[in-house]
Amino acid sequence: MRVQEFFVRILFFLPLAFWVTFLFLMVLGIIAYLLGAHETFYCTVYCKVALALLIGGSLAVIICQVNACWKK
Repeated sequence: MRVQEFFVRILFFLPLAFWVTFLFLMVLGIIAYLLGAHETFYCTVYCKVALALLIGGSLAVIICQVNACWKK
């Protein structure tokens, strides 16, 4: 495994995954607001979904990069 290549790829793809997740959550929040969501939705469901998406996206990026760098 090429460690230097792994860290360069992580430094590129991890912020990209965070940015895409942020855009998705922003659109989801706007749609929820337009449909009449209140504070309860944002403090319970929305926060849990956002945390799960951030953790899942980070793990997916790291696992994909480990697989890509391990094969070379």
